[in-house]
This record gives sequence, structure tokens and C-alpha cells, in this order.
Amino acid sequence: MLVAVLGMLGAGPARAEGADSSLTVEASAGRGYGLWSLLGDVGVSEATFLTLGYTGARPEAGTAATHQLSVGVDHLAGEHWLLSGIVSLGLAKGSDTELSQERPRLNVPGLTARTGYGSQGVQLAAGYDSAGFHKVEYGLDASLGLHRYPLRRQLLTVSDGTPHVRYAQEDLLWVARPTLGARLLWDGRWELGLRGGFSLYSEDPLTAGQFTDAEKATLESQLEGRAAARLALAGLRRRQLRDLGAAVTRRMADVNAGTGFPSAPTRFDVKPSLTWRLNPALKGQVSYAFTRYVPTQGVAHVLASRWTVRLGDPVRVWASVALQRDVPEDLPAEVSGLLTLGGEYTF
Repeated sequence: MLVAVLGMLGAGPARAEGADSSLTVEASAGRGYGLWSLLGDVGVSEATFLTLGYTGARPEAGTAATHQLSVGVDHLAGEHWLLSGIVSLGLAKGSDTELSQERPRLNVPGLTARTGYGSQGVQLAAGYDSAGFHKVEYGLDASLGLHRYPLRRQLLTVSDGTPHVRYAQEDLLWVARPTLGARLLWDGRWELGLRGGFSLYSEDPLTAGQFTDAEKATLESQLEGRAAARLALAGLRRRQLRDLGAAVTRRMADVNAGTGFPSAPTRFDVKPSLTWRLNPALKGQVSYAFTRYVPTQGVAHVLASRWTVRLGDPVRVWASVALQRDVPEDLPAEVSGLLTLGGEYTF
């Protein structure tokens, strides 16, 4: 939903002159992950709008999907200011990773690790738009998000195909994320934008919700072969970090082909962009996003292009394509392609 809020900040006071309500859908996909969102924007009055949102995400093949619900209010304060507030709830999820298979003939149970989280959060934003008819116009916005993530981990033994919980632990992670944005418009055709954000964590996100050294030692003793055990646990940790990165790095609705899909929790990110309007029905954009992950996790680069087509007054559709390159500090770089498709209907 944050994408929609910032888009409305960019639209400025002109929003009050348009349709009272709109419905937006968007879907993103890349190697091993998918994300989809639905946003409804209902006009309560000329200056106040209610937003209802749903976002789903699957950070990696084989993991459970994350579902997030949100409700917010946007208020136009005078000719230049837009104030927004959003409350979100992430439904609890859990993903199972098989560490060893059950062997009924030897009466040896299987071992599975289950990890997951939920979330609760609030987001406040304010935007200023010069809202004039000069050759050069500008806009500024700022937001602050505070989110709570209960991170759970469990060990389950599997006997006769039935899982039994043998161990359960939960850590609590708080994340604060301030963001700043600016845009410069000229000739009514060109727009230069810059956006950045910084993430603050109540504890190290690389260890929060992860199995401790003592827990890993216990796991290794229950698995055949120390090398195989460490390989299984390393794969589990990579899956946990990618899942957590998608949740805490940004509001999920702010993840698409323009920003990339994070493979770990971030420290900060910055995204410059250039948008131009070819004609009243067609608009293009190129952007570059740089993400610095938390220490030891490396960086990511995303080069993207987005094209928006207006099909008459009530309908807009868009498509984004991007190339993302993740550069971990201790692993080879990975390159992936990203695609986002979306549309908006106003009425």
C-alpha cells in the first residue's frame, strides 16, 4: 500500500478533482518468488479517502505464502499537503524445511524445521506538492513505519507421516523504517525522482528467529553425518533470511520490478528515477535501485524500466521489467529477471 500512498503524494491535490474511488491490482514474479496485491481507494469526502489493501507474497519456491491486510486514511490538507496513516496486519505463516526423512523400517522418525512469523505495524506519511502551473514544479514526502514481528521456530519429528512438535521458541523483532522522497517536474513531461529509506532493528536480524549454536549442535547430533547436517542447516538459514528480508525490508507492497526482491534484511536503499510522458496516453520510466543489506550480506543492484498506458479516462495499465544482481560477500553473485504487471480502474 505504501506504493499507492506515495503515488498519491506525487499526484498531489489533483486527486480531489478526479474520480472518488479506484481499484488497483498488481502482480510481480521472478526466479522462485511471486507477489500480488489488491488496493481499494474509496472517497469519503472531497478531501478524505479510505484505503483497503491486501498483499500476498511467496519469497521462495517451497515456502508458505505471506498474507497482509491493511487499512488507511489519506487526507488532503489544503492545496499542497497530503497526510496518510496506515495500519497493517500480517497473518501468521509457517514454512517447513525437511532436514531428514522418516525411515519406518528402522523406526527412525523424520526431522523437520518449521519457521514463520506474523506482523503488526503502523505507517505515517506526509507529502508536499508545489501544485502550480509553472514550468518547473516539485514535490517532497516523508514517512515512518514501525512494525512488530514475532519470529517463531519449531522442531518437529515425523512418525507415520504425522508431525509432532518437540521444540518451540519465539523471538520478537521490532523494525523502524524512515523514508524520504523528492521529485522535480518540468515542462509537464519530465520528472526526476529520488527516494531512499533506512531500516533500524531492535536486534540483529541475522540472528533473530534463527536457530542458536546450541540448537544447531543438538540438530547435528540427530542427523546422520555432520557435513550433511551443516549443509541442511545452511540451506534452512538462507531460506529464513530471504523470507525475513521480504517481510522487514519494506512494506511488501513496495516490492516489485522497480525495487527488486530483497534476499536479506537491508540497512538502507536508494532509488533515482527518470520519467517522461511521450503523449497523454503513454508514459515511460527508467530507474536504478541500490540496496545495502545488513553487514556480511552484501548489496543488490536493480536496473528497471516501466511503461504505463492510459486506456481512456478510467483505466491505466503498466508493465515493469528489471534485471537484479545480488552480490553477497561470501558467495558468487546472482542475477535474476523481474516482471511486474498492474492495472487501475477509477470510478
